[in-house]
Amino acid sequence: MTRVVCLLGSPRAGGNSDLLAGRFCEAAAAAGAEVARHSLRDLRFSGYRGDGSAGSNPREDDLTPVLADVQAADVVVLATPIHFCNMTGLLKQAFDRFFCFLKPDYLTNAVPTVLGRDKALVLVQAQGEGPECYGDLLDQYGPALDKLGFMRRDLVRACEVREPGEVMGDEDALERAGRLAEELVQRG
Repeated sequence: MTRVVCLLGSPRAGGNSDLLAGRFCEAAAAAGAEVARHSLRDLRFSGYRGDGSAGSNPREDDLTPVLADVQAADVVVLATPIHFCNMTGLLKQAFDRFFCFLKPDYLTNAVPTVLGRDKALVLVQAQGEGPECYGDLLDQYGPALDKLGFMRRDLVRACEVREPGEVMGDEDALERAGRLAEELVQRG
């Protein structure tokens, strides 16, 4: 069974990125996946402390079980609105903690990650601006995603959605989320 874990990075419950990620997760579940969702806004955790702790998670906090879910997942969904030209600080803090998935010798190891190379990453992104802005986040984070082993990366993006719930009128984004979820579950 395909395991999907979704990290909701919006500080606002029920916002556009939550709704779009919800569509993805519902389609994945309907296709037979086991789905776990984590609202980061409800958790108490800190980001990576720059202590060189690759290959370990030296502290326990509310993010610890989320990281265990990420490690066990086949598909990792990062959902975020765009705040100041990037993912939210909340999601970035959690993403920085993915450093624990790198092996201590990640700089020289041909396989630098404990995650393997068969996980897929889906970035679900909602933004108030048009499609000419912010479409490059997967490229921006590409070097880290390469090291982490996310060789398959997909973007589901809704543009020009500002008001809560406005994404529900973006049939293209909703359809893409559903189709991609089904495809990833079927590929196993």
